[in-house]
Amino acid sequence: MRAWLADNVRVVDEHPALRAYAVVLSLLHALTGVAWFMYKNVATLVTGEDAVCWPIFPECERVRAHLSEGIVRGAVVGYIAIAIVAAALFASRRRRAAFASFVAASVVGAAIYALDYRMRMNQSYMFAWIVVAFVLAPKKTQVIQALIALFYFWAGTLKLHREWISGAALYAKPYLVPEALVPAACVYVLVLELVLVWWLFASTPRWRWARWAVYAQLVVFHAVSWGTVGYFYPLLMLGLTAIYPLVWRRAPGDALTFRSVRDDAKVRLAVLATAGAFSAFQIVPHLFPGDTAVTGEGRIFALHMFDAKVECEGGAILRGASGPIARAPLINDHLDVRTRCDPIVLVATAKRLCRTIAARSDVTRVDIAIDARRATDARMAPLIHVDDFCATRIDYSPWRHNAWIGGGGP
Repeated sequence: MRAWLADNVRVVDEHPALRAYAVVLSLLHALTGVAWFMYKNVATLVTGEDAVCWPIFPECERVRAHLSEGIVRGAVVGYIAIAIVAAALFASRRRRAAFASFVAASVVGAAIYALDYRMRMNQSYMFAWIVVAFVLAPKKTQVIQALIALFYFWAGTLKLHREWISGAALYAKPYLVPEALVPAACVYVLVLELVLVWWLFASTPRWRWARWAVYAQLVVFHAVSWGTVGYFYPLLMLGLTAIYPLVWRRAPGDALTFRSVRDDAKVRLAVLATAGAFSAFQIVPHLFPGDTAVTGEGRIFALHMFDAKVECEGGAILRGASGPIARAPLINDHLDVRTRCDPIVLVATAKRLCRTIAARSDVTRVDIAIDARRATDARMAPLIHVDDFCATRIDYSPWRHNAWIGGGGP
């Protein structure tokens, strides 16, 4: 452990751009903690019986049973504090203590994030990849530059549908973009993310102006998106993309270029291995049947920004000996768009309903019927249709298709 820590400290010390970027990443940890309070109401979300466990951590209730809102609130404040301390230590060049503090903040943040699936945010997914690269990857500076470009590229592939191109996928109108120009702006974003972003790695001096031009467009893109997605995503992405101007100004020799990938075997191996691993995760949803933007299958492993603006309707029907007794809602309209129709969330809510009514003698069975669609689809399609739900074993597997998704039953 000491040798590993010393190695990482030495790498950060030797690269001036990485030293400055370490301060930025530490502050992004703190920003994440603040966003959890403001976006997720974290203290109440990860305590109590209303739990939606991650499929890879299905026993989260056992941990949550020992937590209170005060403990969680204190843990998040501690997470923010450790991150700020790490930033101050990196800035004062106390690298060993700084790196240890950064790792500690990362562990605490991951532990809090793991307590409820509804904590899931695309921002956190991207930030986690960068944190892992900063802590573990060889050729950290170049690997991080490659990863950020891949974020944009794979996000662009998710937007190759009429919902995005028409602007129907947007939750609100972007700042400073007239209503009539929203579709054109959406097409422009596709060009930026799929094509122009690769100019960040221009090799020849006469094309280096293009790097700054693309970076400026990314800054404008995130500033404009503030009105659509709130402050967290734009600020986080402005922090993550800061690696480019820091490298170009402070350490031009560490800039990732097509030439450096071609000429430096160590850079090539590190970048291609990381790019391959990240891209493999983005392919996972394509291995599942159906429209995974709606069903959510496989998306736990991949980016999930603007897969689709999903709408859903339906709920639970409580039946007695003589027929239907009541209907119970399962869809929480207060959750964000990408979460409220997620089968993982809906099934957890249905199971909680089963526990609530278990002692009622007048209810003989509970049938679940929920339909969903993309906002631009003409009609709803079955998402979860399971009769006698409480008597049926419904488990969610992140590794294979779940037969009960799509209305087929278990």
